[in-house]
Amino acid sequence: MIKFILYSSKHSFDLSKEELNGLISEARYNNNKNHVTGILLYLNNAFLQYIEGPEKNIDTLYNKILKDDRHHSLSILESGLKPARKYEEWTMLFKKVSLQESDQLLQSLKPSKKDVTIDDLSPEDIKLFFDQFEL
Repeated sequence: MIKFILYSSKHSFDLSKEELNGLISEARYNNNKNHVTGILLYLNNAFLQYIEGPEKNIDTLYNKILKDDRHHSLSILESGLKPARKYEEWTMLFKKVSLQESDQLLQSLKPSKKDVTIDDLSPEDIKLFFDQFEL
């Protein structure tokens, strides 16, 4: 079985392009070494991340994520065990989502609501949001 965690967090400060590239490079290297796959979206003032892999490795990674001062207000939206990976080919798919792109996607998920934010989405909505970025 594979463990997964889907979480959101608020970033503590804006990351430069170089800092983001360093974060992604480090994550891809470590994830490859630890058999972890997933996707990370960086949008507005938030991170959305889905990670999956061996249970022990995911627990270790999530504990490391909790201590990372680049973000705060972590909230697990969903976690559990499943028989197969969703992002088998991605050590860490990364997408910086523009404000316009984010607004359009959020509004498409909740068309009856005005000024939708990530906080308005259910875990099922977040999964649909993620599905828009799979390559």
